[in-house]
Amino acid sequence: MDPFKERLLTLRSLFVAMAAVQLVTAASGTLVALYFAETGASQEAAALAPAFYSLGFLLGCFYIAGWLSAIGHVRAFAAGAAICIASTLAFSVSEAVPFLLLVRFLTGVATAGLFAIGDAWISESADKESRGRLLAIYAIILGTMSVASQLLIQVLPDDLNEAFVLISMLFCIAIVFLTAARTDPPPLKAVANVRIKELFKDSPTAWVGSFVVGMVATTLLSVVPYRAAVLGIETTDIGLAIGVLYFGRIMFMYPLGKLSDLFDRRLIILINSIIASLLLAAIAILGSGDETAYILGASVGWQQLQLAVFLLLGGALLTMYSLLAAHAMDRSPPVYVASTSVTMLFVNTVGAASGPLLASTVSGIIGDLALFWLLVATMAAFAAFVGLRMIRYHSAANAEKTQHKDIPTTSVELTPTEKR
Repeated sequence: MDPFKERLLTLRSLFVAMAAVQLVTAASGTLVALYFAETGASQEAAALAPAFYSLGFLLGCFYIAGWLSAIGHVRAFAAGAAICIASTLAFSVSEAVPFLLLVRFLTGVATAGLFAIGDAWISESADKESRGRLLAIYAIILGTMSVASQLLIQVLPDDLNEAFVLISMLFCIAIVFLTAARTDPPPLKAVANVRIKELFKDSPTAWVGSFVVGMVATTLLSVVPYRAAVLGIETTDIGLAIGVLYFGRIMFMYPLGKLSDLFDRRLIILINSIIASLLLAAIAILGSGDETAYILGASVGWQQLQLAVFLLLGGALLTMYSLLAAHAMDRSPPVYVASTSVTMLFVNTVGAASGPLLASTVSGIIGDLALFWLLVATMAAFAAFVGLRMIRYHSAANAEKTQHKDIPTTSVELTPTEKR
């Protein structure tokens, strides 16, 4: 049998388990925002929920290595999934905002462990000839599950308490598939170190961009569902819009990556950031009206226009992390490529945690609509930053560029052999 197909077969249980985790994680992000809107919580609380989740995720990234060393991949995964089950069920029994924010923090810690285990298992199981293809398949699976998560929301019960109970079963599926796998996980190897100052010195564009994308994307995905629910939009229409946003990433990921291999990656990043700024401004204008400006079902033409905005925004915004990661690796010494990947994830998660916190503060001081324009200003400022960098500094030579890989924001390892 072809060695690549053989490795793919040995990882099939892991892929199914991680697909279930991604499905419930992406669905939970939308459901939590809808839950806060349904229970009458403020927009500040809705923005704090993803911030607490991101802070937990950040903490989990650094502690999972200890879990793996102490109890191994499978038991660490089962423990993390069990925490996620309990955290998901907590939303069906309580409406206390402080308690639910703590629950989201613990969910972030556990979810970071699950994704880190999946990434490490895949990377350590593959050789240099198959790692790129396996990671690409993994990225497609995660992206597809993100879209499917919003389709799932449309068939879940209207009672959100019941919805949380049902999606918690997906974590049970993940545990069953992984613990019943016929293949053993690979031996644990050394974990790459976070190099924050060094990454900023080697590639300021990638460093700043990773932070900005984490901040804007997380805030957008958490606040837009809340805002739409407050305006009276149906849950199914909200899920459709977020699903289209995720689908934009899948649709545009490979073409943009290919273009970035042919031209200065910063040019593609600049174009993406300009388009994202304009589309975020369009969403801010839609959000400034009454509920009739938002309702997707007002007319077929109006619905298609709004879905097109979300599709293009997903293609411009959610693809940018992969382009930034490739640019960072172009600028990094070959021996630090793995560390660069980990550091990018760290910076992105810090942005994801700080964005909702800033949004919550702005909403409380200025008003709910101000945070949409904050996202526009942040993305526009990054576009200006990239433009100035392009004027002042030359691009990496073609011989120094890595081959672009589609990297989800949960990837924690790329080896120096992927430099060419």
